[in-house]
Amino acid sequence: MTEAPAEQAGAKRVRLDQRMIVDAMLRLARDEPHARITFKRLGEALGVDATAMYRHFRNKDELLKAALDRIMGWATEAGRESSGTWRERLEVHLMRTAELALEYPSIGAEGAVIDSVGPGDTSAIEFMLEMLAESGLRDEELLRAYAAISGFSLSQSSALANDVLRHPDAARDGSEPWISTFGSINLSGYPLVNRHRDALLAMDGLTVYRAGIAAILDAVELAASR
Repeated sequence: MTEAPAEQAGAKRVRLDQRMIVDAMLRLARDEPHARITFKRLGEALGVDATAMYRHFRNKDELLKAALDRIMGWATEAGRESSGTWRERLEVHLMRTAELALEYPSIGAEGAVIDSVGPGDTSAIEFMLEMLAESGLRDEELLRAYAAISGFSLSQSSALANDVLRHPDAARDGSEPWISTFGSINLSGYPLVNRHRDALLAMDGLTVYRAGIAAILDAVELAASR
């Protein structure tokens, strides 16, 4: 009897579960940021047939939600494990959210449009509400601050990740220019833009992210002090 090839025999011994598949997707997103991640590619990485994925995830969107939820959980762990004031701990969480989006850009790019609805996402919401409650906010002010922070963080982290995906040579550190050029526009008719032209062109995506978070948290502190 002809023996099965070793790689096939090895593939049969692989016992997949959801965590293994998510782990593989995260590895590919980190190591091959510009490659399109498919069930076929995941199957190759795991040594199984691509159809095996469907026993654990109905489609790629469901898998993407699980991977995004894992990232949200990591960002929350960073905040919970940090020390300092409510603001300092919240800043750790929010900066880690952006860093992870840049590290896993094909997943982080979807953060603003996909609701992962999992334990990682829920823990992130709980942590942000805890920190804002610790600041002194209550009820409507608490929820309004959460909405501003969460919306800005997710949308801007997604934008940073998309910058990486659009530019194959981009560094994954948020250093892509926020404004790359003013082109051939004569800036004499835009006095403030003209005055700050060099500073605007020197601004990168992560600088904008930090500035937005700082502005929102300054507003939170002001509201809480009242």
